[in-house]
Amino acid sequence: VNISAGSTHFGVVIWDADKLSPECQSVLLKPLEESSAKTCLYLIVSNENGLLPTVLSRCVVMSYVGDHKLLKEYWKSVLECFSKGPAKCLSLADELEKSEMVIMLEEIIFKLKSGLGAEVNINRLKILKLAIDSLSVIRYSNVNPKMTLANFLINSWRLIKVPTR
Repeated sequence: VNISAGSTHFGVVIWDADKLSPECQSVLLKPLEESSAKTCLYLIVSNENGLLPTVLSRCVVMSYVGDHKLLKEYWKSVLECFSKGPAKCLSLADELEKSEMVIMLEEIIFKLKSGLGAEVNINRLKILKLAIDSLSVIRYSNVNPKMTLANFLINSWRLIKVPTR
């Protein structure tokens, strides 16, 4: 909470939060209650029932289901978008169906999560947040999924091509 007060935007992703001890989960209560609009706290869990009821009651639960062993079909297309630019991003978004977009975003989230062990940088975290937000919009809203995916791909391309200042 103190770190986020001095930043323009602050995001924290806690993987396997359901595996934290009850004491560690209790420490999360204050940040969950006192975070501002510019602070995002993501608790990624395998089983939401592994969280304390007091923690769970302060969260918005979003389902994320996918067989990550099978997720490999879209990564090459995404890398091609990032190398060829906005026109390719728009083309890819236009040719995919909504169900394919969900699978692609799940694959991107999985790849980015896997890469965090090797390298953590602000752009990788921004792209991860964009992917999670885009997946949420595509799954749970009536917003045009092609526009949402195109927006994600173009913004991610910008983050990759423009160095962090």
